[in-house]
Amino acid sequence: MTVDPHVLARARARVLGGPSVSASDPVPPGTVAAADGARVWVLPEWPDGATPALLEEYDTAPMPLDRAGQARRVLAAALRCCWTRLDDAPWPGSPSTVADVLEVYAGMTRGDTDLARRWATGELRRLSDTGWLLLDEASGAVRPGPRVALWPEGSLASLRDLLRRLPEPGPRPDSGEGPGE
Repeated sequence: MTVDPHVLARARARVLGGPSVSASDPVPPGTVAAADGARVWVLPEWPDGATPALLEEYDTAPMPLDRAGQARRVLAAALRCCWTRLDDAPWPGSPSTVADVLEVYAGMTRGDTDLARRWATGELRRLSDTGWLLLDEASGAVRPGPRVALWPEGSLASLRDLLRRLPEPGPRPDSGEGPGE
């Protein structure tokens, strides 16, 4: 039995949430490619105005996370560290350290900062699993994930304003400066 490569790629994107493929692999209709060098992330494309009800009808959660509010704050902290040039698009962004992201997140919360960092570490992993971030735990690096590439330019103004109000990450050990300095 032969399977159309476009159908297979669409199914893979739907099940895996944003698989990385070679730039030479086919990108099926109904998907969007978020390119980053020799790799491409294949993401399901939703029509303009897709509501949560439509996504639910297709059995696709927009952000399948247990604590969506906390996950959004962790994503904002990661973007604050990785989206260093807010006038540019957030994708592909710049790598940052997990430590910087956790520091920014801790600066956004009240209470026990060690507990906040532990919770945020779990959220970083879940955000990575769903394609919102690319997390390399071995090197301690994080950067925006391919789903960020799907944000339309018109929706970024309020996000830029929010990120400007968040605490800045600390100085980078290699340069002695914070990002954007």
